[in-house]
Amino acid sequence: MEDAKDKLVRLGRSMGGAFPANPELGIVFSSGFSHLSLQCDLLLEEMKRRWNPYVGVSNRPRTLHDFDDDELRGCFRFGREELRELMELLEVPPTFKAPGSGRIFNGEEAFLVLLRRLAGRETGVHLATIFDRSQSRISEMYNVAFTHVYAFSATGMRLELWEEELPNFARILREHGCPLPHCCGFIHGTMFDICRPIVAQESMYNGWKRGHKTKYQCVVLPNFLIGDWHGPETGRTNDSVMLANSRLIPRLEVMKDNVGRPLYLYGDSAYPACGVLKRAPKGSRIPSEEAKLATAMSKYRESVEWVFGKMGNLWPFITDKTRKMTGSRATGKEDCVAALLTNFHTCAYGGVANRYFDVRPPTMQEYEARFTRTSGLIAAATTANHQQDISSSNNGKPSAGHQQQQQWQTISRTSAAATTANHQHDISSDNLSTSD
Repeated sequence: MEDAKDKLVRLGRSMGGAFPANPELGIVFSSGFSHLSLQCDLLLEEMKRRWNPYVGVSNRPRTLHDFDDDELRGCFRFGREELRELMELLEVPPTFKAPGSGRIFNGEEAFLVLLRRLAGRETGVHLATIFDRSQSRISEMYNVAFTHVYAFSATGMRLELWEEELPNFARILREHGCPLPHCCGFIHGTMFDICRPIVAQESMYNGWKRGHKTKYQCVVLPNFLIGDWHGPETGRTNDSVMLANSRLIPRLEVMKDNVGRPLYLYGDSAYPACGVLKRAPKGSRIPSEEAKLATAMSKYRESVEWVFGKMGNLWPFITDKTRKMTGSRATGKEDCVAALLTNFHTCAYGGVANRYFDVRPPTMQEYEARFTRTSGLIAAATTANHQQDISSSNNGKPSAGHQQQQQWQTISRTSAAATTANHQHDISSDNLSTSD
């Protein structure tokens, strides 16, 4: 753009004497090129402000008291009292210490940065204007709060939390006309778009959707909460393999034995039918009774789509393909954090399925008490399942599920290394922050 501006200036000067027989024509051309040069200058300044902006910040902490009630609900998805309660339940400390620079940040402010980053599509510059912080400090606050909240997602979305309630869920669905008896929830797989990854591009490519994806498996309960969450898996992983990797079937069989009643999950035709999982029929020749059952169950199974729709509406950051860079950020962990926060939002405000099934969701305290009480049992079960997955082999080789898990861990380690390198670069190039 600067080269074009210089050429226009030179042409304007040369046009003044280019027409000796008609000097007025030379003046007209010279004025025109001068006007174009001025337009280039204005456009160049606008591009500099847009792509390399300077934001003056004071680095003064901003907390709940700096936002009114409408701003809190619109920008952070929770009201003032709900935010205080949520921070208490998630054990947000008074201060966070950034691991790289050692800076100390207000815990409340860092948690607000996490919520706003997930709830909006702003860049670091826009977040700097909202929180009056430099871009590097915004990044540090987001990372420490994100890491803290992610630790709760491992136990906050496990079906074992609702073991004693599963028969009650089956009864509620039956009372609302569900034709499948003993059905306590619905299972479904979904995919999120990502940028073309730096490593393992072929494994992340999904030929059906013709794009790079990460896949997740979700179990939705009648109270509109995500009862079980598994992922991320590579884009090539089909639903059957994802189901095997999650070990949901043996876990549900144990829960069925514990409650002493039949229990079923219902899914689409991509899942294999078994003792605790019923699926929609597939094939061209379907008996009329099975077709009627599948048609009747479809209006109940669509509650899974409502959950994914709510996640996308609450946290549009996870659906923005331009932000889903697996080689430079932990996109899978961000999706897990968004799913956990969606559960807390449902506990606070309810959802569509709560009115549809007439089921009151638990309060945030009741929900948090569940995965706090069962965290030890879930951790022990996870360790046992992992050891069993490693030991199951054919001719001494690890199972296919374990191999895929190792492949994804390799991608995650590469992503974490790239994120750390970028984070250190941001700290070293912080020209906007003031001295501590």
